[in-house]
Amino acid sequence: MKHETPVLSFIIPIYNVELYLPACLESVLHLPLTNFEIILIDDGSTDNSGRIADKYAENYSHIHVIHQTNAGLSATRNRGVELAEGNYIAFLDSDDWLIGDQIVDIYLQTSQANADMGMGNSLFCYPDGSNGNPFAPIPQNLIGQTIDGKYCFTELMKQNVYPPMVYNYIYRREWLLSHQLRFESVLHEDELWTPIALCYARRIVVTNIDFYDYRQREGSIMTSLRREKRIHDLFFIADRLIRLAENYRFDSDDKNLKSQLYVRSYLLYKIAFSSLAHIHDTRFILPTHHLYQLFAIKNKLTADARNTCINQYKTAKQGLKSYLKWRNSYWIRKLTYEIPPETKLILIFNTMWNKPLDIPIQKIPANCIITTDRRFLSTADFVVFHLPDLSNELEEDLDKPEEQKWVAWSLECEENYHFLKDPEFMEVFDYKMSYHQDADIVYPYYRYEYRKELILMPEFSFHEKKDICMMISSPFNQSGRQEYLQELMQYILIDSYGKLFNNCKLEKDSGQDSKMELYRQYKFVIAFENSRANDYVTEKFYDPLLAGAVPIYLGAPNIETFAPGENCSVDIRNFSSPKELAAFLIEACKNEKIYNKFLQWKKEPLKPEFMKKIEAQRVHPFIRLCHLLHLPPPTSRYYGARKKNAHRS
Repeated sequence: MKHETPVLSFIIPIYNVELYLPACLESVLHLPLTNFEIILIDDGSTDNSGRIADKYAENYSHIHVIHQTNAGLSATRNRGVELAEGNYIAFLDSDDWLIGDQIVDIYLQTSQANADMGMGNSLFCYPDGSNGNPFAPIPQNLIGQTIDGKYCFTELMKQNVYPPMVYNYIYRREWLLSHQLRFESVLHEDELWTPIALCYARRIVVTNIDFYDYRQREGSIMTSLRREKRIHDLFFIADRLIRLAENYRFDSDDKNLKSQLYVRSYLLYKIAFSSLAHIHDTRFILPTHHLYQLFAIKNKLTADARNTCINQYKTAKQGLKSYLKWRNSYWIRKLTYEIPPETKLILIFNTMWNKPLDIPIQKIPANCIITTDRRFLSTADFVVFHLPDLSNELEEDLDKPEEQKWVAWSLECEENYHFLKDPEFMEVFDYKMSYHQDADIVYPYYRYEYRKELILMPEFSFHEKKDICMMISSPFNQSGRQEYLQELMQYILIDSYGKLFNNCKLEKDSGQDSKMELYRQYKFVIAFENSRANDYVTEKFYDPLLAGAVPIYLGAPNIETFAPGENCSVDIRNFSSPKELAAFLIEACKNEKIYNKFLQWKKEPLKPEFMKKIEAQRVHPFIRLCHLLHLPPPTSRYYGARKKNAHRS
């Protein structure tokens, strides 16, 4: 019996997807095609994926299963192309699925046009069940057209709707083989494959058909990539695209194509260099690159491409600058890789919101070294993790060495970061460094310098000052401040300079200095914390006091123990409603005698309880941590030498 050539070959690489593979295969098997093949390549799975594939092959003769030792996604796809017999090839990831019969429509349009490629849309499906197309709609003038691949790439790029994903297209097999198109063994391999394919394609059918569902999940290849590998491969692809662009001339009809290839290259550079800012390991070797080639070609690019490339270059340069600043920082420069005996090493795994450390270098004990170089992750005596943004830095679970001590560092309220209240997560840490007064290292929002700064009198007189302002932008609202403010502002005018209920614009925004200058111009400042929790007293309370204004406070129930003086703030708990508070503030803004009562504390010694807290901050928290290194661990928080994992939260 004569063998009939399949009309479509589906190439599906498999690796540890036992939970998703059946749904993927069922979405293909139901297609109303009489002659197609499914090539399943088990790339060394360690779960039941291979057995599931074999079971399907037993029941369906057009399913072919190949088992191989792990070779990676690109090599697996290449092998699939070699084995495929169909007129056209479609690539499908084994945790994704096809939408209805839509791919059949794309195949029919593509084959009838005898096109090299056919294009449709993929939808991203998120863990919460929602889905959507991450790209803007395909331009109407392209839909349903059969066009040249180079023109297709250029137009999609110019309108910012170009999808690089290999599964958005189907490919004529003989055409693929004739051009010897192969996937490179890199991450983001689609970013190289698809532009090359489009440059080779003489005819591509563009449709607006949603036919592919892409599953966004943790643990997939794309969500578990190591940052160093990703950066190296993005550099490789960007450089290869630049080499591809060099095949075309600016003084020809290919000027638009050449310009858009540079745009794509510099987009990849932007992504790579932005990720570079998070590399805190001196073992990383910065790859060679052609970032500065922009200066040689920018005036030859089309105007739109030139502007885009320049913007991408600026972002990339900022990432490079941040990385080099870290490499040349004190915490790296002064570190000798031969740690002297009896010297203790503290690794700060991630700084607070990626900001520079403000540790007084001259106060670090001689027998202690502090570094931010993660090459010492397995050998440091102490490892400090800033927990609120740790998930941005972790790419895999961390194993805790037997003798190593971990420090949980956070100045954020647990109500806003619920994993901080998870006993199983928190028990991995031996010490706690936070605003809590019972922490091993108390790290509050107030500083030792406040003992002098707080008693300075206001620079403006009562009549020169405006009434009330606020600067709140954070979306956190555990305290209920948004609802309270919304009602309060019905009864009294409040100048709002933040994103919340904004009605005023800050003329000059240079960070903290601008904020303090603004506060000096007002009698009262709204000081509403994002959460109401004991000890959680932040700069929202102290900044107005330092500026000579009076804070209107909502927040910590034990605020009295953190106040520098009696009657230094307006506590909203003393008022039955926002309306009553508004009436009082209106009177206080007009009556200098009432207002001055809130400034009398500056003429008295600071409260002993507050001074005790201030005095405890004479030594910087990280210097106290250095001292703690040479003391026995606390029995209340010591969890022995068990090996634990810090999971991304």
